Amino acid sequence: MDSVFQALLYLIGFFALLFLAYVTTRYVGRRQSNAMKSKNINVAETVMLGADKRLHLVKAGKDYLLIATTSKTVNFLSKVDMEESVEEEEALLEADNRFEFKSIFEKYADMYRSNKGKNKKKENSTPQEIEEKSDFKSNLTRLKKVLNTSRDKENGDDITNEE
Repeated sequence: MDSVFQALLYLIGFFALLFLAYVTTRYVGRRQSNAMKSKNINVAETVMLGADKRLHLVKAGKDYLLIATTSKTVNFLSKVDMEESVEEEEALLEADNRFEFKSIFEKYADMYRSNKGKNKKKENSTPQEIEEKSDFKSNLTRLKKVLNTSRDKENGDDITNEE
């Protein structure tokens, strides 16, 4: 009875420790997030050029700046005149890139219908026509040719294109 009570206490202690770690992580994360936010400076877009090379489009106030960064340096490249705000462009791109299930479904449904029609045509044809049209027969014919040429070479008769 005493060992069951002790195991139960260890289990409660373990879950309490996990809960405290979770709460602490969320608290520290929120503080860091709030510290990193800024009202006047914002990274609008980042493009990776290599392992440690990046281009950043930074919005500082109402101006956009293009900077290049590496692991050791930060270089100012130019000031960029933006006609539309980055937020409006992102909203347009997001609307254009949305997943259109209906168009994809119709595409594959049409493919299925066309394949189903081909299968019906095959069912109406004679077995000899199906066999002639099949890839299996052409592959079998090629395999027979390869086997015949290897048998001829074993017999000493080399087949060449020369006459």
